[in-house]
Amino acid sequence: MEQEVEQLFGEDILREAAARFGLKANAWNKLGDFENYVYEADKEGAEVILRLTHSSHRTLDEVRAELDWIAYLSASGLEQEISGPIPSLQSLLAERIDAGESYFIACLFRKAPGHRPDSKDPSIWNADLYREWGAVTGRMHRVTQGYRPTVPDFPRRPEWDQDELIMRAHQYIPEEEEPLVRERLEDVLTHLKRLPMPADGYGLIHSDIHAGNFFTDQGRITVFDFDDAAYNWFVHDLAIPLYYTVSRGTPEAYNGDRESFARDFFLAFWEGYTSEYQLSPEWLEELPVFLKMRDLTLYLVIHKKMDVTALPDSLRSWFAEIRERVLAGRSLVELDFWSLVHHPDCR
Repeated sequence: MEQEVEQLFGEDILREAAARFGLKANAWNKLGDFENYVYEADKEGAEVILRLTHSSHRTLDEVRAELDWIAYLSASGLEQEISGPIPSLQSLLAERIDAGESYFIACLFRKAPGHRPDSKDPSIWNADLYREWGAVTGRMHRVTQGYRPTVPDFPRRPEWDQDELIMRAHQYIPEEEEPLVRERLEDVLTHLKRLPMPADGYGLIHSDIHAGNFFTDQGRITVFDFDDAAYNWFVHDLAIPLYYTVSRGTPEAYNGDRESFARDFFLAFWEGYTSEYQLSPEWLEELPVFLKMRDLTLYLVIHKKMDVTALPDSLRSWFAEIRERVLAGRSLVELDFWSLVHHPDCR
């Protein structure tokens, strides 16, 4: 979290948020503070998730739009697949808490059942999980096409290119790398802006369904953390699981063969996805571009949020790979995904 926000956040903000949602006093456990302050809390004996967002990260309208969409998904048959919002004592999904000249937005969510999948456990991290991961993503894409804001003129989530990281990218690129990284970013953005936006391939999506943003329970997946929800191409929601799953390492059985693992992961994911939603396979030709976009996004956010000369061990080598790919203009994996799904036995 940025230092300026840290200086504004304190126990008084947390206690006020807890009071507005009827949470048990002093019964919370901090889970994270990268872009939002996230706590596990107690509401009438049930475990819930309290999130506090500073207005420099998201406005009240942006959070209200996020929660309106989540509530729609939950009411449209996805109650078990997503972690839905819980209203405050005043029946509000988002509560504004002033902090100086800015404010925090508090909201509460049902805690997802189960646990985070362990990528080191082959009894969990396997094709069955990848298929269910794809199926849940496909169900969300099918249902989201019917979404309209609850009331006319209700705030909308941003379009993909309204991301603050993109609009202010020049502020986060180190001076010595600025010309080349700006060129790489402009190449990708120019390509994306030329893509068509058909209703069956573009809409409001989660944007960040990696394994850190869902729990598994007896083979079922429950997705949470919709903070990055935006209007984007559906194929973006296919690129993100592939990107994080492959970039953070391969199972031992693959002996470091990243592309073989990417093939197997994506074939299982696509099988699950297409059981719920029929996205034209032509969109798979764009996957390498979306993988490049994720590299660029992470390059920017890590420079924005962290001192890259003092990264923890868990991030240092990962970021070094990201930086290398960005500077070289390469994608995480160079697979022909269209051919892969049409000819899965060809290696």
